[in-house]
Amino acid sequence: MTDEPEDRDEELDPSEYVMPVVPAELGIDPLLLAIVHCAAFLDFAEEALVEPDAAGDALEHIGLYVQRLAPERVAALTADLERLVSHAEAESWPTPMIEFVTDFLYSCGIGDERDDDEPS
Repeated sequence: MTDEPEDRDEELDPSEYVMPVVPAELGIDPLLLAIVHCAAFLDFAEEALVEPDAAGDALEHIGLYVQRLAPERVAALTADLERLVSHAEAESWPTPMIEFVTDFLYSCGIGDERDDDEPS
């Protein structure tokens, strides 16, 4: 007998917790993409993959470090995230993933909350 959860045998669909690969041709900062991919995984992965409290702690640290960026760097990230959202919408990414990217900087503690009535 093992201590593994019984549902461990069920295959989890990676499209539910892993962002699609973003083409280099979009010119989006690869480091930003790496951070957003990691944060999305931590936010969306089921408990069978990532312990929720540990994921929350890691996400808080990502936000802490993003808050340290200079305003010019935040402006550049904002432009990259807007391009990423446009790409995600054109490629029909799942709505929760698009919303995650749209709200990324706000979730890190930067900027104003997106109004749900605004187009994403």
